[in-house]
Formats: sequence, C-alpha cells, structure tokens
Amino acid sequence: MTGQRVLKTEAVVAGGLVLALLVREFPSLRREARIWRMAGGFRAGHRYP
Repeated sequence: MTGQRVLKTEAVVAGGLVLALLVREFPSLRREARIWRMAGGFRAGHRYP
C-alpha cells in the first residue's frame, strides 16, 4: 500500500469512530444542553461556578 492509501484509510476509520461516538452520546448531549439552557446558558454569568 502506498502512503496516501494508508492515510486515507486511517482518516476513514477515525471519522467512523468519531461518528459512532457522537451517535452514541447524542441523547445525553441533548439532555445536558437542555439543563444548561434551563440554568441560564451564557446569561447565567457568575451565578454558577
């Protein structure tokens, strides 16, 4: 295999792993975003350390 093919294969494998991780963690990320918005988001300022 040439170096370019190895790099492309590694990029595809790494991309697949990242995509699988995002799909697996998506429900908990949505829940965390909802909690963050309820707590005030960026507007909360220094109320919550």
